[in-house]
Amino acid sequence: MAVSRAFLSRLGEADLAALAERWSARTYRQNELIIAHGDTGRDVFFLIEGRARVTLFSEDGREIAYRDVEPGDIFGELAGIDGKARSASIVALEQSRAARLPAAAFRDIVRTRPDFAWTLLEHLSAQLRRMTERVFEFSTLVVRQRLIHELLRRAEEHEQGGEEVEICPAPTHFELAATISTHREAVSREMSTLAKRGLVAKRGNRLVLRDLAALEILAGQED
Repeated sequence: MAVSRAFLSRLGEADLAALAERWSARTYRQNELIIAHGDTGRDVFFLIEGRARVTLFSEDGREIAYRDVEPGDIFGELAGIDGKARSASIVALEQSRAARLPAAAFRDIVRTRPDFAWTLLEHLSAQLRRMTERVFEFSTLVVRQRLIHELLRRAEEHEQGGEEVEICPAPTHFELAATISTHREAVSREMSTLAKRGLVAKRGNRLVLRDLAALEILAGQED
């Protein structure tokens, strides 16, 4: 199992206690909207249980997924920092529990707790690097390369050692398409090709990447 990189897992006990004193938690149903794009709320959220997705929809209804939120992750922090409207929607992928920290409390903790503030900077830096990678990939890579890069990123989050990595739960083709800005049919076609080459396989609800080295080489090759 991969070592957790979630925001809350990187905080010390004192910072966690400061958060727990000031946040309130509630449960969200599967597919329930936690934050709506364009909403004017400024509160910051932390996922305690379940999974959620940061997403937007184009005018023609196509979903554009930015990232999945795992237990311990922070979200809604941009509005808490700059005071502007929400830049994306957050939807619960399954029954989830999230803690809501009032905007004023968030700002106070950032100002008075330097370890928390530094962890927030690290988190924002990681998100900026991820978005920079995606812009580059969308601008320069074909669908197969973008798909493999996304699979390899997910493999890093499930690192187990060796050449094989199991991703659980396996992402659907629709989810992958939303993440790499293409259509489900294109992902299905490319996944079928990778399976025929023996590079990926399904095992129950798991997606197995069978040869990371070969996938890395293929990610650098154009059609």
